[in-house]
This record gives sequence, C-alpha cells and structure tokens, in this order.
Amino acid sequence: MVHPIQLVQGADFKINLETDHIILHGSVEESGGVMLRGSVVLDCHENTKIKSITLKIIGKIKVNWIEGTGSHQRLYKEEQTILEHEWSFMPQTRKTYHLSEHHYQWDFELPLPGDLPETIHHDLGEVYYRLKAVAERPTFSINYTDKRSLKVSRLMLPTSMELMQSVLISNVWADKLSYDISVPSKCYTMGGMLPITFQFIPIAPDLKIRSITCTLKEYMTLSTCDHSKTETRIVKVHRDDNYQDTAEHEGEIYRKTEIMVIPDEASNHLMMDTVNDLIKVKHKLKFTVTLVNADGHISELRAAIPIIIAAISAEEDANALPAYEDAWRTAPYDPATISQLIASGQLPPSLAVSIPNAAASMAHSSLSSGDENNTSGLPSPSSSPSSPTAATTTDVDSPLPWQGIDLSRVPSYTTAVRSNRLYSFSGSLPTYESVSMPGRTTTR
Repeated sequence: MVHPIQLVQGADFKINLETDHIILHGSVEESGGVMLRGSVVLDCHENTKIKSITLKIIGKIKVNWIEGTGSHQRLYKEEQTILEHEWSFMPQTRKTYHLSEHHYQWDFELPLPGDLPETIHHDLGEVYYRLKAVAERPTFSINYTDKRSLKVSRLMLPTSMELMQSVLISNVWADKLSYDISVPSKCYTMGGMLPITFQFIPIAPDLKIRSITCTLKEYMTLSTCDHSKTETRIVKVHRDDNYQDTAEHEGEIYRKTEIMVIPDEASNHLMMDTVNDLIKVKHKLKFTVTLVNADGHISELRAAIPIIIAAISAEEDANALPAYEDAWRTAPYDPATISQLIASGQLPPSLAVSIPNAAASMAHSSLSSGDENNTSGLPSPSSSPSSPTAATTTDVDSPLPWQGIDLSRVPSYTTAVRSNRLYSFSGSLPTYESVSMPGRTTTR
C-alpha cells in the first residue's frame, strides 16, 4: 500500500496586528487619526532561502451596479484607492538570503489619517482595507504569503453636542391632534435600544388613536463620475396596535415610550452611517399614526426624524481615554509579565528602553543578561526575575535609570494613555550636562 506524501512547510509566515479594528475618534474634520502597529513573523524550521520580504497595505472604495433591462442595460462602475503603503523588510538583491532555523520578526507602524472612510461591505459597493505579506522564494519554490483584513470604524465624540441632544417634533395635525414625538439623541449604535416617546392630545371630539408604526429606513447612494443611484430598504419595523389602551392617561394627554431594538452588525441587515466620494449611507426614523375619526373615517399622521447609526458606542470603545485627572489610575505593566512577553516574542525588544518604569528596567536587564546563543535579540525566559521587587533593587555599579533611554522622545498624552503604560519616575532627574552629548573635536 502506497502512503500519500505529506508536504511539510519549511516555515511559518504570518502578520500580527496590535488590533485589526481601527477606531477613529471624532468626525472626519476633527479626528487626528491613529497609529497602525504590528509585525511580520517568519519562523524557519530549517535552513531557508529567501529572495525578499515585503508587506503592503491597500484601501479601496468600489461601486458596481447595473441599471436597465435587456439591450438597455448599462454597467456603472468606479474604483478609488484611498490608502496604499509598502514596507520592504528584506530588499530584493542579486543574491539570495540564507536564513538559518530561527524566529525572525519585523515590526512596522503606519500613521492612518483621521479622514479614512469606514469599512463597508455591500453587494453594490464596499470599502475595504487589506494587508498582504509576501516572502519571495527562489525559482521553483513556493512563496510564503499571509493576508489580513483591517476594519475601520468611527466613534463620535461627546463634544458633538448636536448628536447627543434630544430631538423633538411638535405640531398640531389638521386642527384635530396635538402631538410630540421625541428621541433622547440623534446617534445610536448597532444592537442598541432606541426609545421613542409619543405624546398626543386629541383636539377633535371622539378621535381615537388606532395604531403607531415606527420604521427604521436606510438610504444608500452610490456615485460614479457621471451618475448616481439611491437604494432604500426598510431595516426594522415596530408596531403598536394598542397604544391608546396601554398609554399613560392624564386628562386628555396620552403618553407612552416605544422601544425599538436596532439590528446588530452580525445580522447584516444594517450599515453604519458613512460619507465618502462614492458611497453615502444615512438613516431615518419614520412614523405613521393611524387615527379613527368620529365618523369612522381612517386618517394617517406621518412624520420623520433623521438619525445616525454608528458601529460602536463610547462605552464599548476599548481605546476610550480616561479623564486627564484619572490617567494616573491606569494600571502599570507588571515587570515580570513584560519581561516574559518580550522573551516569548509577543512584544518587541525595543520596549525595554522605551518605557521609564520598573517594568522597563527589568525587561532591559533581561535583554542585557540574555543567553549568548540567542541571536534573535529576544531575552531567554530564564533571564526574567521571579519577583517584581527585583527591579527596584539598585547596585552601586548599575546604570542610572535614565541611561540608555532617548530622553528627547517624550510621548504625547494620547500615546501615553492608550499604551496602558505608567510613565513615572520617583527619583531625581538628571542634569542637562549629564545627558548632553559632548561635541567632537577634529584635529588636523
């Protein structure tokens, strides 16, 4: 019996991202963007030949639809590239790189602008961001590749007061009914609750409220250079056929709050509001109040409120910043944990000299006293101290806390808080003369 040959790949090649969900804070005009960070990892299980290693990120907007029937059909299609960048970690040369059995890692980062369009996936149009890493092999060898998708969402800031204030429609309909329809804010998230409060005061005698229908409607406008098309669909319908019997009744005033559950993202029945050059998505709440007149005639009161559907709320944002006075409460890294993460390759070794705290001191010590045979630049796990207090013990010959650290690279408040690191130093600061670089004297 002939056994099939099992092909074993000589290396593991992948893209690691700090996060694959990028959250832009604020509107297109006020967002400062965000930093994309990650690494490309190559684990060679044997001696491997590589010609080059590259990483590319690309973001595109596409629309594609057909109008007309039969011989009058016409295709409308447009595409725009909104983001493109490429890294070359091992540039291609005439010679081939010979990599021994080892763990290799290349860290990368890219500032993403705050005006990037949000990710959308629809049959007629989409906005997507994708990364592709390629380790090119010599002729007749299969290249190593890995792909990752990046999701971009936008979070409206609390400073956008026009989105957080309640919306009220108040009017008198046909001299028969006074009505107030209100929602607590203009912005809501997928999967959330949307409370709608109705208050009616009948003016005409014997006027009855038969039913109330609330409809969440979505409008998607697709555009090319010379044409546009708007698609509409009903996302959610909420109907109450017993409003007048179940509403709070005080004199001639009827009041009741209806709750509409907004579909979540997993249902694929709803898209978030977005505006870009080719795709525009917006939503409206539409109301229909069916009334029965004294003579039995049926009338309908119609109204609408524009709302905004967002992908996430401020409470769900993992990157939401604390108040300035509460930033110090952010939990610092545990020194032993940091050292272990650097040793395992989950954090870059440069972290040991970029954070001036006890964790950095311990990680830096691990790097300095690592195994001589460890050529990857990562500390061996055995070099990590077993107790966090070990980092606070200073010998007479040990370097000062600020030595080995680039003091000119001061992080911004935003960077400091988002990194979850405690930037603090309890000792005395160095003098300017002790950290300044002496000038060079040239003798001829």
